[in-house]
Amino acid sequence: MNFQIVSGRTGRVRHIDLAQPRTLALCSGAALLVLAAIFVTGLVLGRFLLGSQAEQRAFARAIAQQQADLQAARGQLDGKVDAIAARVGTLNAQLIRLDALGRRLTDLAGLDRGEFDFDKAPPAGGPEAQESAGGSAQVPELAAVLDTLALQVEDRQQQLVALESLLATRQLDQRIMPGGLPLIGGWISSHFGHRSDPFTGRGAFHSGVDFAGPANAKVIAVGPGEVSFSGFKSGYGNVVEITHPTGYVTRYGHNSRNLVRAGQTVQKNTPIAVIGSTGRSTGRHVHFEVLRDGNALNPKKFLASP
Repeated sequence: MNFQIVSGRTGRVRHIDLAQPRTLALCSGAALLVLAAIFVTGLVLGRFLLGSQAEQRAFARAIAQQQADLQAARGQLDGKVDAIAARVGTLNAQLIRLDALGRRLTDLAGLDRGEFDFDKAPPAGGPEAQESAGGSAQVPELAAVLDTLALQVEDRQQQLVALESLLATRQLDQRIMPGGLPLIGGWISSHFGHRSDPFTGRGAFHSGVDFAGPANAKVIAVGPGEVSFSGFKSGYGNVVEITHPTGYVTRYGHNSRNLVRAGQTVQKNTPIAVIGSTGRSTGRHVHFEVLRDGNALNPKKFLASP
């Protein structure tokens, strides 16, 4: 069998005789090479297809596992959100009770509710913030509730600290402010102000309040302080003077004897003397004075304090 191949460029004709062994061998080799190339290509393509399917199956398994993990995490998050929401409810109930306590303390202390207001939420403001994208719808809402609750707790804490400080100061002032009667079992026998002098009968100013009482009645301090004088003074006889932390000075005169010495610290209701009639006196009593910066004050408002 002969083949003729004509060149399109030169027009030259070539003859191929398949009967010749050399030509037949070349054609056979070429055919084998083509078949081998097809086989190898098919083998590679098959492996590639098989490998892609395996990878797809592995990828599908990974996605399924991630979905399962995400579902589990979402379940845990929902559980935590529910627990936090329950805790917020408890804290809110406690805050309500705290507000009620604050209002009661404010009323008991006689304070202005405008200064200590436990009925309104604390003032807040600021620029509008952008909402964060994604996430559960419950999380931003819960975060806002927590922020509001935190502001309320901080506001109530500040008010209660201020209220505690004010009440403590008031209580301290009440403890150190002179107040009460200077004699156990006594009664007022002469008031503060202008009166007739018991010795001359002429008008005179009485700088204190006189308390009469039974023999051996104890004269007591009307407030805490330091004994600044204990001894004898003209007109007062045996007298005790106490300087109080508030700057007031109380004076107790005409004692039969003093029970304290200068420099001694005394508390309210501490016995400091025994009633008597020493000095310029017409009978057994204690002359009680209250002084501030050397000026005699009317002891009436101090005697009214329990």
